[in-house]
Amino acid sequence: MDKDSNISTIDFTREAFLHPANLVSLLVATIIALVMSGTGLITNSILSLTFGAELLYLGIVPNLSSYRQSVIRKKQREQNEVNGDKTLFHQLDVRSQKRFLVLKHIASEVKSNFSNLPYSSRGMLNHIEKKLDDLLSTYLTLLDMNRRYQIYMNSEVEDQLKNEVASQEDQISKIESEQLKATKERRVKILRKRLNKFDVAKEKYLICETHLETIEDATRFIYEQSMTMPNAEDVDSKLDHLLVEMEEATTIIEELDQSLLPGFDELDQELELAELRKEAENLNKKTEQKVK
Repeated sequence: MDKDSNISTIDFTREAFLHPANLVSLLVATIIALVMSGTGLITNSILSLTFGAELLYLGIVPNLSSYRQSVIRKKQREQNEVNGDKTLFHQLDVRSQKRFLVLKHIASEVKSNFSNLPYSSRGMLNHIEKKLDDLLSTYLTLLDMNRRYQIYMNSEVEDQLKNEVASQEDQISKIESEQLKATKERRVKILRKRLNKFDVAKEKYLICETHLETIEDATRFIYEQSMTMPNAEDVDSKLDHLLVEMEEATTIIEELDQSLLPGFDELDQELELAELRKEAENLNKKTEQKVK
């Protein structure tokens, strides 16, 4: 029912008008008309053709079934992304939630500053705002990944594995049987592999934190730039420079994201094994107490 009500409120004509391709076409036609303003007949012809084509476009495209389905899918995707972000946000600890809200506030201030810029720059501004929203979404995902890495880093499993390795190595040094020693060494090798997972988690945690700081720096840089743009004569050149900086920050995040893909399944198994071992030990203690 919620999805149906959302669909019924979509203004397809508005969506068609605000489509980037349509806005760019209108902007280009207007600029051409202004450039040729000295020749009244040509200017009037260009404007008349533009307005005529726009009315035709708005009369046909919003009613096309394929276009409507495309808009509906886009709106549903956006809604799913919002719901997903809300879920991630509520899973975070209080410190991480505050961290995200501070950055979101800075982003909203950037958009507020952009609203004072000339309408002719709207296309580029929309692109920058979209990049900013993407960075915020990535920032929230990274905060959630950091939360999960901290769970493993703060667990007792790593210390248990280290103690077990030390214990086995001490036993090996006292064993004379080569066969038993080889068996113990194989177990130590497996324990070290399990222990290595936590070293990887620590490394990814630090990479994750670096990503978060990169996004914070990029967002604050955008904010600082947006403060100096209103009423400036070189708005376009500043926006060009800002867009390049945004692209660079986004590229860094995208390139390193693959290295951040966590092996949470394997780490979860380690925690489950630790829980099972703890339960077994508690059960043995209770059994021993009953026997006594």
